[in-house]
Amino acid sequence: MKIVDTHSHLNDDKLFSQVEDVVKKARNNGVEAVFNNADSFKSFDRILELQKTFPGFCYAVLGIHPEFADESDDYFDETYKFIKEHSSMVKAIGEIGLDYHFHKEPEYVQKQKRRFIEQIRLAKSLSLPIVIHSRDADKDTLDIIKEELPDKLDLHCYSGSYETLKEYLKLPIDIHIGIGGVCTFKNARVIKEVIQKAPLDIMLTETDAPYLAPVPFRGTLNEPAYIPYIIKVISELVEKDEEECASILYNNGVKFYGIK
Repeated sequence: MKIVDTHSHLNDDKLFSQVEDVVKKARNNGVEAVFNNADSFKSFDRILELQKTFPGFCYAVLGIHPEFADESDDYFDETYKFIKEHSSMVKAIGEIGLDYHFHKEPEYVQKQKRRFIEQIRLAKSLSLPIVIHSRDADKDTLDIIKEELPDKLDLHCYSGSYETLKEYLKLPIDIHIGIGGVCTFKNARVIKEVIQKAPLDIMLTETDAPYLAPVPFRGTLNEPAYIPYIIKVISELVEKDEEECASILYNNGVKFYGIK
């Protein structure tokens, strides 16, 4: 089967130190493309280096994670300038969004919202999709998307309810949701319900490597080679043949990012 890992971090120190082996193992397991998502400005160089080292396999998704919302205006100005100058090498703006899991102070929340909106507008100006990180911030994320209406988005590592997803699907936007290793966890009731009820053609396979390794590798370093375990669970939940399901999911990823 052909596979796309639509959200990974091979630039992370834990994987970058052994990236040749990680890429070889991924290819041996059917992975055709990996989209490395940035978190900070610091991560951009390594992500572009991966794209140059593994052309046609590693792709760049550049943006600033909400955990860096406290950075200065100069920091964000430099970031946006860099993305514009390298836009021909960028497949999407991400991962961007809101994260209230550790901090919910009003001032910090406002900073996150501001930077999220700025990056949505940057993506629109460059005609690029966005990859959203939303943690414990479902309502605010949805409200901003309703207001800004980006052209195309991936709700990475989707953790919201099916009811929330239905609100997204009412919008005049190309909406996708990232499905990763969490769906293989025994107690992952919410995402399993979403998979069963949502259209298969909006789902994207992802790892978020090196995080959230699927069963039977839970608790170890995640990597793109493990996506077949995610596809197996998805196929069981949607009651489709695994090969047929894999083909649909592969085509979803290729179409979302506009690669052949």
